[in-house]
Amino acid sequence: MLGALVSLLVIAVVGFVVLTVLLAIFGALFGLAFGLIGLAITLAVKILPVVLVGWLVVKLIQRSERSPRGSRSRLSATDRQWLDS
Repeated sequence: MLGALVSLLVIAVVGFVVLTVLLAIFGALFGLAFGLIGLAITLAVKILPVVLVGWLVVKLIQRSERSPRGSRSRLSATDRQWLDS
């Protein structure tokens, strides 16, 4: 009788430890998944618009530099002479 109680107690403790480890693993995976989702949302909502605006500004600057009326033609003759000296 005492042997059966001890064996049931050991089985219960081992089961509790296994269940605790499984729940810890599940919690870690769950937290990691939602952490990655949170990171993706942060990138999409906060960082992506800033990068997009910066990219558009760079493209507009590049387009204006490629135009026939480039930045060099906007300088007066005196300014161009001063820069070349």
